[in-house]
Amino acid sequence: MGTSPKRTRFMQLLMLPLHTDRPKLLAVIGLFLLVAVSDPGISSDSIDRVVAVVNQDIITESELRHEVMQTQRELRAKGQPIPPIAGLKVNLLESMIVHLIQIQRAEFLNITVADEMVMGVVNNIAQNNQLSLTQLQIEIERDGLSFGEYIEDIRDQIAIRRLVDQEVARQITVTDQEIDEFLIQYPDTISKRPTELDLSHILIAVPADATEEDIASRENRTRVIQDEISGGLAFSDAAMLYSDSPDGAEGGRLGWRLNADLPTQFVKAVSELEVGMVSSVIRSPRGFHIVQLLNRRGGEENLVEQSRVRHIVLVPNVVSGEAQIRVRLERIRQRILAGAPFSEMAKLHSQDQQSRAKGGDLGWLSPGDSDGEFEKVASELAVGEVSTVFQTGAGFHLVQLDARRTRNMSGRIKRSQARQQVRTRKVNEKYEEWLGELRDIAYIEYRVALDDL
Repeated sequence: MGTSPKRTRFMQLLMLPLHTDRPKLLAVIGLFLLVAVSDPGISSDSIDRVVAVVNQDIITESELRHEVMQTQRELRAKGQPIPPIAGLKVNLLESMIVHLIQIQRAEFLNITVADEMVMGVVNNIAQNNQLSLTQLQIEIERDGLSFGEYIEDIRDQIAIRRLVDQEVARQITVTDQEIDEFLIQYPDTISKRPTELDLSHILIAVPADATEEDIASRENRTRVIQDEISGGLAFSDAAMLYSDSPDGAEGGRLGWRLNADLPTQFVKAVSELEVGMVSSVIRSPRGFHIVQLLNRRGGEENLVEQSRVRHIVLVPNVVSGEAQIRVRLERIRQRILAGAPFSEMAKLHSQDQQSRAKGGDLGWLSPGDSDGEFEKVASELAVGEVSTVFQTGAGFHLVQLDARRTRNMSGRIKRSQARQQVRTRKVNEKYEEWLGELRDIAYIEYRVALDDL
């Protein structure tokens, strides 16, 4: 986002794991290290002049020289052409100025980064490369940068991220209207895959020369069949009994079909159905249809199995230790197994104030909504079953599974993706505007003509 090349490359380092083999590792680390290597475009004997003044700070020719050498080294490592030295110096100097302006702004706003945060990032970099902290330090210092300088580079980058979040990102909002407009204008920006549906269907055929009376009669017959299915008649049995389609003899099974290969009416009718559900009556040139969605795969569909659970949670304290809590919960469990309603026990005993009033009901939970151990226990329960006593970070629990369902979260995920893209675009636009304003109010003096760099 306008940081110096050194810092920009370092930001990428924070987001992506380093390579573990030495040549690649050094290629990445070396991007932002101050390496003293010779370059034909820069005289090593030149006086360290002040190239630019940025408010209270300066940029020296030696600093610019280091940035140039690092960029050249990066391009060589990637096998990319090296641009003319004059233009490269100008671009890098501008990046260094922008970096300084942001650091100065962060300091003005008293944005600080604790040592613990910095070392946490450093440790993550080491772990991602399967290196110890000592080994990472050796690799860095082998390329000419002290470990202290490396850590301060990290501190600067974290500070800039916090600055941009505070001054730019937090000011951005995305409306539902903006999401709607984005999806209309850029429908192909959201990843798509072919959708396949596994369907069964029942056809009540309507002859081409059928009278209006006959059409109405056949439509009514279709609705009667639909009512029978709702009343408990298996769809496959209904298809064998009533369908005019040749596949009726096989229970109406159509098998897996691509959306693109199915009648539009069928795709539309099942778009909001959950697996196992039956459509409303569909009219087509052939007659009247009823469709059952057996399964779906691919496409934008994201099917999530949700669980509706109740729980009772007790938290150990100075009065009641873990052993006592376990015993107390086990007694509650035995009362539930003997017939006491779980909801009533939750109202009486649970220490989760939010769910307690609702009989321990946590609502519909999707994967990832709860603690890993909690989710594991709930996933292994049958509907109506009560768990044994178990522990999470929140305390000790009893859980009862009320129901399970499969939900299509595609629409929500699609809008979430669109929201993120709209937000990213708005943040980038606002960032450039903000950075321009920051630069406009800064005192910037070039001490060396850009042509002489």
